Amino acid sequence: MPLSRHHRWALAGAVLTSAIALTDAVTHGLTGGFSPFSEDSDLTLLVVAGTLVHGLAYVAFAVVLVTEAGRFSATNRVARGSRWVVLASLAVLAAGFLTVSPVATVLDAYDGAAYAVFGIVAGLGFAGLLLGSMVMGVALLRTDALGLGARVLALLLPALGVTLLLAWLSPLWAHPAYVETLAYVGLALLGVGAGSSRPATRAATASSTSTSV
Repeated sequence: MPLSRHHRWALAGAVLTSAIALTDAVTHGLTGGFSPFSEDSDLTLLVVAGTLVHGLAYVAFAVVLVTEAGRFSATNRVARGSRWVVLASLAVLAAGFLTVSPVATVLDAYDGAAYAVFGIVAGLGFAGLLLGSMVMGVALLRTDALGLGARVLALLLPALGVTLLLAWLSPLWAHPAYVETLAYVGLALLGVGAGSSRPATRAATASSTSTSV
């Protein structure tokens, strides 16, 4: 299944951001602490690198949504609306992770009012990204217009259920990384393998009709 250039860049971003998130999840599960990429880390260069990787990945996911916009015209209103929610969330997160977050890290300015506001805005953007992706996955269940990525996004709802169950059974292992990973990979693959069987079927039907006529 060949990948277009925008899919390859987005998938690379998904792999890197997921690796950071899952490292944090495993570290927290084993030690109760957080990984070297977290804000509490003393490794400033790693923290800055992590924020820039996230910011660039969000840009790559947004490029996929923009490039594959035409495919959404064949979907329902909920899928089209959730696309805009996710796009807006990605724009907010990309801007913050490429500017505010690395600057605050370098200057160690986590206690200021400006960073507190950024935290609220980023939290809303993150919620919009995950919830919008989850709604999109469910809305695309009955169509293959967005291909493999839509199928991955459809797994977000059960993944959220598993995460909530972990929060009850083993709180240290409850982490948004599991849902994040599915969201990032799903967004990166939107459009891959889309409608692979339908065009051939339609072409065969058209050929059969013209032949019979």
